Amino acid sequence: MRDNSIKKTIIKTAYFIVVFIVSVLIIGKLSNSEHADMTAKMPAATLPIVTITEGNMDLNAMHGYLSDVNVSSLRGTIVPVGMDRSLSFKVNTFGEDVTDIGYEVRSIDGKGLVENNMLTDYKEDSDTVYANIQLKDLIMPGREYMLVVFMNTPSGKAKYYTRFVWTDEETRYHMEDEIRFVLGFSYATFDKEKAEMYKTYLEPSKEGDNTSFANVNIHSSFNQVTWGDLEITKHSEPEICVTDIHGETGCYELRYRISIKDGSNTKNYDVTEDFRVRYTSERVRLLDYERHMNYIFDSGSSSLSPDSIQLGITDPNLEFEESDSGSAFAFVSENRLYAFNNTENKLVYLFGFYDTANDDIRTRWNRHSIKILSVDEACNVKFAVSGYMNRGFHEGHTGIAVYDYNSTINAVEEQAFIESNQAPEVVSSYVDKLAYASSNDIFYVMQDQDVYEIDLLDRTAKAVVEDIGTGSYKIAESESVIAWQGEDLTSLNVMNLNTRAMSEVMAADGEYIIALGFMGENLMYGTVRPDDIQNDNMGNPIYPMYSVKIQDSEGNVLEDYHHDGVYVTGLVSIVGNQIKVARVQKDPETGGYASTYDDVIYENREDEDGHNVITVASIDVYEKITQISTKNEIKVKQVRVLTPDQTLYEGDRNVPVESDRDIEANPFYYVHGISGDVKIYTTAADAVKEAERISGTVVNDKNNYVWFKGNRLKSNQIMAITRSAEAYDDMTSKSSAAVCIDLVLGFEGANRNVEALLARGDSVGQILEDALPEADILKLDGCSLSSILYYVNQDIPVLAMLNDGEALLVIGFNDQNTVLVNPKTGSVYKYGMNDSAKLFEENGNHFITYLREEK
Repeated sequence: MRDNSIKKTIIKTAYFIVVFIVSVLIIGKLSNSEHADMTAKMPAATLPIVTITEGNMDLNAMHGYLSDVNVSSLRGTIVPVGMDRSLSFKVNTFGEDVTDIGYEVRSIDGKGLVENNMLTDYKEDSDTVYANIQLKDLIMPGREYMLVVFMNTPSGKAKYYTRFVWTDEETRYHMEDEIRFVLGFSYATFDKEKAEMYKTYLEPSKEGDNTSFANVNIHSSFNQVTWGDLEITKHSEPEICVTDIHGETGCYELRYRISIKDGSNTKNYDVTEDFRVRYTSERVRLLDYERHMNYIFDSGSSSLSPDSIQLGITDPNLEFEESDSGSAFAFVSENRLYAFNNTENKLVYLFGFYDTANDDIRTRWNRHSIKILSVDEACNVKFAVSGYMNRGFHEGHTGIAVYDYNSTINAVEEQAFIESNQAPEVVSSYVDKLAYASSNDIFYVMQDQDVYEIDLLDRTAKAVVEDIGTGSYKIAESESVIAWQGEDLTSLNVMNLNTRAMSEVMAADGEYIIALGFMGENLMYGTVRPDDIQNDNMGNPIYPMYSVKIQDSEGNVLEDYHHDGVYVTGLVSIVGNQIKVARVQKDPETGGYASTYDDVIYENREDEDGHNVITVASIDVYEKITQISTKNEIKVKQVRVLTPDQTLYEGDRNVPVESDRDIEANPFYYVHGISGDVKIYTTAADAVKEAERISGTVVNDKNNYVWFKGNRLKSNQIMAITRSAEAYDDMTSKSSAAVCIDLVLGFEGANRNVEALLARGDSVGQILEDALPEADILKLDGCSLSSILYYVNQDIPVLAMLNDGEALLVIGFNDQNTVLVNPKTGSVYKYGMNDSAKLFEENGNHFITYLREEK
C-alpha cells in the first residue's frame, strides 16, 4: 500500500511538473504572439501624385497634404499659365480610388479666395486621371497665385499646391526654351563629346572643388561636371521642377538616380541638379549650377570593412552621433537612419520612407530630415523626423515625430508627433536650429519664435522661452544650453535643457551685457559701458564691447579678453579653439569708431576626438568617398542586419503646439536656396546678404518677394523723383537726410515735416514707418550696392547714409553707372558703378528702402 501511495505521489508530482512546463510554453507562445501583434511594418504610401502637363512633359510633382497648411509658408514649384488661362494636370492614383476632384485659386498668402470649382469633365484610365482647368478672368498678369488641387482619397481629403503666374501680351516667360536647355545640359554631362557644346557655359575657378563628385557647381572643371572617369551604367529620367520663374530668369531642379559599376557590385546614387538661367534672344545663359550626389547606402557586406563603414560619394557633413564609449553609433545616409552596435555586431536600418518594397516618387521626396538625439551603449537610439511625412501613420502631414529605438526588442516606437501647418522646409529649419532630448524624456524644440518643452511621457507641451526667435539668442553646439538677452540688456538668461536649471548672468552696475555665442558649453558675452554707445547713420545703436568673457556652466570666468582703446563689435567665427572677433577703435578727431584688424581669442580647451569619426578617403576614379572610421574592428562576416518594425499603440500621440507670433510686430524673412533649403532671419539685411551669397530668394511672412537674384533690367531710372529733385526748392538749405526722405515721401504721396522729426531725434526708419504704414520698411545695413539695385529696378528709391552724416538717394542705374541724388550739391548725376560700390562700402553700406503692400 505504501509503495502505491509513493507511486501515486510521484505520478501527481510529475503531472503537475508537466502541466507547469506546458503552461509556461503556452503562456510564452501567447506572449510572443501578442508581442508580434504589437508591432508592424510602416504602412505603405497611399496618396496620389499630381503633376502639371506641358506638351509632352510632366512638371512639378505635387505631394498631397491631409492637414491644414499655412499657404504663406509654401514656395514649392511654379508654372506660367498662357494667355488663354488654361492649365492641364494629371493625377497618378497608384491604383487608389479618387473622387470629387476640384481646384481653388488663392492669393499667394492663401488668405484670399479667387475662385473655387469642381471638375466634372476629366478622363480616367486604370491609374491616371487627366484634367484640364480653365481659369476665370479674375487674375492679374505677372502676379503669383496659389493653385490648390483637391480630391477625396481613401485616406481623406488631400490638397496639392503649386504657384502659377499668368502671361499676357506684355508679360512673357520662356519656360519651355529654358527646360530644353536644362535637360540638354544634364543629358550631355553623360557624354563628353556631346558636352563640348556646353563647355562655354561653365565658369571654372578656384571656387569649384574638383576633388569630389558629391558637390559640383558652375565653377567646377569640365571633367568634373562630366563625371570624370566614373563608370555610370544607367540613369533614370529626371523629375522636372520649376522652382522660380520671372520675365528673364528661371530656376529649375532635376532629380534622378544613377548606377555606378564598382568592381562586381553596382552602387546607386540619388542626384539633384539645380539651374538658374537667363533667357535672351540669342541663347539661354547659365547663371548658376549645382549638382549634389549622394550614395544610397547598401547594408550589405560590400559597404563594410574591418575598420570602416563606407558611405560612398556623399557630403561628409552628415548626421552622426555615438555613445559615450563609442561602442554604438548612428548615422543618416541619404535620408535613411542606421545604427551600428559593434559589441553585438548588429547593423540596424532604423528609419526611412523608401526601401526596396517602397521606392517611388512618393517615398523618395526629400522634404524631410532626420536628426539623431541620443545613442546609448546598448544602441538604443532616440531621433526626430521633421518635415513632410511621405508614408506611415502621419502620411500627408507636416510636423516633428520623435521616436525611440529599443534594441532589446528591436522595435521603433513613436513618442510624440508635433503637427505643424508650416511648410516642410520651415519645420526642418527650426529643428536644425534646436531639437534636444534630455535624459528625463523632455524634448525641446524651437517653433516660430518660441522654445517649447514636450513631455514625452504625458505628451504635453508648453512654451518655456517666449519670443526668443525675435531677439538675440545663442545655442550651444550640443544644443543642451541656450542663452538669450534680457529686455534691457542688463542681463543674460541661461537655461540648461538637460537639467532644466535656469541662471542669470548680470552686467556690472550701469553697464550692459551682450550674448555672443558658445565655445562648447561655455558662454561668451561682451560688456558695454553706456558712454561708449553710439548710433549709426541709420539711427541704430552700436554696442562696442570693451571686454569679452568666456564663462563655464558654474559661473567661473575662464577668459577675460580686453585691450585699452579697442572694442569688440561682434563675433566673426569659431574654428577649433580659436574665436575671431571684429574690432573698432575710437577716432579721436570725430569721436566715432573706425574698424581695425580682427583679433583671435584662444580658449585653453582640449578638443575631444570621437571614438568613431567621419573621414574622407581618396580612391582613384571616385576621387573622395566618405566613410565612418570605427574605433573597434568590425567582424564583417558576423554582422547581422536588422530592420525593426514599428510599435503599435491605441489612440494617437499628437501634441498640439500653436504659434501666436504677431507677424506685423515681429516679421520673419525666409531665404530659399537654389536647392530648396530654407533659412529664417529676423532682419531683412541678414536675409538679403545670405540670399545674395547663395543666389537665393527672400520672401516675407505673406509669401511676397523681398529680394531675388537676377532679372534686373539693363537700365532704369525713377523719372518722377528725378523731376522732383530737379524742381526741389533750394535743396542745400535742409539736411541731406531730410531732403532724401522728402523726395521718397513725395514720390509715395505722403507728407511730413521731416526736418522737425529728425531734429527731435526720430530715426530715418521711424519716419518712413510712420509715413508709409502700408509699406514694409527694410533696413539693409551691410548689403552690397548690387543687391540694393533690386529695389531701384522696381522703381523704389534707396536711401544711403554716409559716415559724415550726409545722405544720398539711389534712383537709377545702367551697366556702367548709378544715378544719385546728392542734396549736399543739389544735383542729380551719374556715378560710376565701381566707384559707387567703393563709396558705399567705405561708408559701411548703410541703406534703407521699402516694399509696397500688394493690393
